[in-house]
Amino acid sequence: MLCYRGNPFCGGQGIYIFNLSRELAALGHQVDVMTGPPYPEPMDEWASVYRLENLNTWSFKTRDIPYEKLKRIYSPWNFTDYLLTRFTIFPEMETFSMRAFYSLRKILRERSYDIIHDVNSIGWGLIPMKGFGIPIVTTIHHPLTRDRSADLTMDRTFWDKMTTILFYPLMMQRIVINRMNRVITSSYEGINELHRAFGVRKDRISVVYNGMDVNVFKNTGEKRDERHILFVGNTEDHKKGLIYLLEAVRDLPDDVRLTIVDDGPPVKWNGINLARRVGVEDRITFTGKVDFETLVSLYSRATILVMSSLYEGFGLPAVEAMACETPVVATTAGALAEVVDEKTGILVEPGDPDSLRDAITYLLDNRGLREEMGINGRKRAEELFSWPVAAKNTLGVYKEVIDEYRSRV
Repeated sequence: MLCYRGNPFCGGQGIYIFNLSRELAALGHQVDVMTGPPYPEPMDEWASVYRLENLNTWSFKTRDIPYEKLKRIYSPWNFTDYLLTRFTIFPEMETFSMRAFYSLRKILRERSYDIIHDVNSIGWGLIPMKGFGIPIVTTIHHPLTRDRSADLTMDRTFWDKMTTILFYPLMMQRIVINRMNRVITSSYEGINELHRAFGVRKDRISVVYNGMDVNVFKNTGEKRDERHILFVGNTEDHKKGLIYLLEAVRDLPDDVRLTIVDDGPPVKWNGINLARRVGVEDRITFTGKVDFETLVSLYSRATILVMSSLYEGFGLPAVEAMACETPVVATTAGALAEVVDEKTGILVEPGDPDSLRDAITYLLDNRGLREEMGINGRKRAEELFSWPVAAKNTLGVYKEVIDEYRSRV
């Protein structure tokens, strides 16, 4: 399994590889993981982990690069990373995949694999990996075209737009993804999205819903904070539609408060700046990054989770909230309509703060309905979105791809 960022607190791909590798090992399979920084939590109980270097110089101006990084910058791939970032390109996926190719070439002298599973990089290095004679699948929850489009809507100058266009490696992903043996995505909406964005044949895409640890994410029994709504997501990701939620909060009664599970100032400023623009900064709390125990407590105490997204490739916070018996107000954007149904929450059109406000108000005023949705949400999470289910379905894709590959050799 290949993952360019492995830590479960750095984003969805880290959560994915940590839990999926564990469940595959529990089913009796040998799993090796090759990952870039930030590195995963210890996985030695079930997987061998190969850690590849990346200095992440894209986030630094040259004069601000720490000495510890600067003295290692002249190795071939570190220098390639550095050089590309000076042109505002984000090269992490490209260079990780090339590092992985050369590392895997050495490892294969002593080990053998039935399948290679790339998670979200879709980098150039996967193409020469096909020469190893091993089928390759890749997981992608949504194409980067969505991220680029969302960022372009916020750009104001020609230079802003140019840097956004250069930042995303769309040509690479379009070429590489069409050379994979199979693509795994987390929703049926994802099939259409990948076909539109990258021209991937629909019969080469398999749907496996993301998993979630239902033993960790469960209601704590803490008292609900009535009139308390929760938002879990990256406030600097324009696809999350935070501005529409803030506009909805503005039109709710003053005693309704919003907790945002993400960093606020001085780490991130977009969320508070939007709140100030709307005039609701005094009704919002930023938690910063939190551990799983704290997150579960927040879900269990919140009245409602709100996902105001303009697009979601899956919508993990909705599933986590459902597992904690918390009803969800979400938009119909992307895969959210597959995750949340009428028994577990209320769906509204994206980009419509009035509809968000009305749905939130309706649930705040109907405690019995909220409790019923909470029970239904827990059941739905266990049946469709647990990691053991995701692992078994992923294993089914592996077997299908391996059999198909070997029949052609």
